[in-house]
Amino acid sequence: MEKMAVPTGDVVKDMDVDREEYLFFLLKNETSEFTIGLGDILECLKFAEEQGEVPKLPQEWWWKLSEVYPRLETYVDVPEDER
Repeated sequence: MEKMAVPTGDVVKDMDVDREEYLFFLLKNETSEFTIGLGDILECLKFAEEQGEVPKLPQEWWWKLSEVYPRLETYVDVPEDER
């Protein structure tokens, strides 16, 4: 496994309507820099929640996020009237 990456403190907003990612965080380790999108972080958070590694967040919170990040609907039971 590569060395642990840490946030640099830089955030990039990309409001391109053709993309599902809007917010990117720059990370770096000893050998490289790279970005990770907020959507990816949220998917990891949902996975950790399902594994019992973090406390459960309110379902409504996930519903609201799935409006911005539609791919989260795969992990969240969104009521039909909320879609």
